[in-house]
Amino acid sequence: MYDSILHFNEFGVKVLEKIIKTFIEDKTQTIGDLVDMLNKPLQELQCNIISEVFELIDEIYRNDISRKKNWSIIRKDSNSFMTTCGEVKYKRTYFKSKKTGEREYLADKAVGINSHMRISDDVVVKTLENVADYSYRLSGENATNTEDIISKQAVLKQVHDLEIPKAKKVCTEKRKVKVLYIDADEDHVSLQFSNKKGDLEKDKYGRKQNTIMPRLVYVYEGVEKETLNGKRNKLINRHYFGGIYSKPENLWQEVVEYIDENYYDDELEKIYLSGDGASWIKTGIEVIGAKCKFVLDNYHLNKYITQATSHLGDTKDDYKQAIFDEFSFENKKNIKKIFREIIELTTTETKKEAVRRCKEYILSQWNGIIIKNDDPYAQIGCSAEGHVSHIYSSRLSSRPLGWSKIGVDKIARLRIYKANGGKIRSLIKYKKDKVEKEIKKEIQHKIDAKIKMKRLKYLEVWKSDTTVEKIGKTNGLYNVLKSLRGICG
Repeated sequence: MYDSILHFNEFGVKVLEKIIKTFIEDKTQTIGDLVDMLNKPLQELQCNIISEVFELIDEIYRNDISRKKNWSIIRKDSNSFMTTCGEVKYKRTYFKSKKTGEREYLADKAVGINSHMRISDDVVVKTLENVADYSYRLSGENATNTEDIISKQAVLKQVHDLEIPKAKKVCTEKRKVKVLYIDADEDHVSLQFSNKKGDLEKDKYGRKQNTIMPRLVYVYEGVEKETLNGKRNKLINRHYFGGIYSKPENLWQEVVEYIDENYYDDELEKIYLSGDGASWIKTGIEVIGAKCKFVLDNYHLNKYITQATSHLGDTKDDYKQAIFDEFSFENKKNIKKIFREIIELTTTETKKEAVRRCKEYILSQWNGIIIKNDDPYAQIGCSAEGHVSHIYSSRLSSRPLGWSKIGVDKIARLRIYKANGGKIRSLIKYKKDKVEKEIKKEIQHKIDAKIKMKRLKYLEVWKSDTTVEKIGKTNGLYNVLKSLRGICG
């Protein structure tokens, strides 16, 4: 780093002076042009400093007395990897253990560089931040601050290697609430293949079964206004769960663990689970327990009723109203009678079948419909469709995309993680923390001490040799900046 700073003082600052002088004299250039021109020399400085730091650590290993007792030098070679500021190239030493014969680049291991690493953590972070919203191709093209591009395959590998921890305790103290709400729904995503190309099953008509459904569940404490006089509502302390699950019980178990970790059970009286009544959602009632009651969401109820009555012309609104009236009266017998009348007025068999499906749907979800008659807590409504659209559909299914099963699962979980306020950098740290670092403690302790001493030395060099006043007096940058006053008069 010392050499990099000296080199920058001697040559880099002159480049900056020239760029600034050009910007001042060329009236057609904008601030954006100035930023673009400054990027390259500053990025080169970053790369040089990183390279020199790594070579310094390698040098400390080579000269360390404890290392000499335990490791012998085999050779010195070069390595490189991509960072957001460009490609970093550096020299490193290959060592061999005198006890075990193990071979290692000790400096690489000390800073977390493995033999397969081609891109640094900052590139991974930026790639994953991009891929949550954009395609693999665009994410790779924008993974660095330079013109360097990360391939689609490299981006895909980063996605598939993602490890996202389960959310448990998210508040410092358990909350005391009487009522909790849970909304649930799923998206429908098109697959190119499940695990490998050509493995999609076909139905009896020869059509590929290429749809997969990532599930979405979120827990919240109620609804409040976003602003005092605003019309928009927001969910209180909302937390998302979801992805691809082979068994719905696994998803609901995560929800139960979250509730147990964050809410006092003896204070919690009721939990309302809203959705379309699919079997995987009803499983949630069984897993959560006796406090949980199912509420059919209005979106799917209205959807089915509209399908059953849309062909009735001027009388469709009357039949709709009649159906809703019977919900209020909680009269199943009259509901069946109304649907018999609708079927008699229906001419096509296809439409009759749609009416029968609506009747069967309503009867099977009866308790989830009439619960709203007497329980004001059950009338809060369900916004799952909007959340599925925002969290899943905008990335996974709103455009003609083809996915693999693991790709859908990882992107779904990544978007949920971000929606819950998670930071991508924390994900990278989580994965690294799981990897055991086998570095000799007696060597590392001495190296850390020496690096700290060196760092203090470099800080003194930077402070003494690179202040604006010093650089300006020795290189003319001060005079260039001073000329800006003339522009302002």
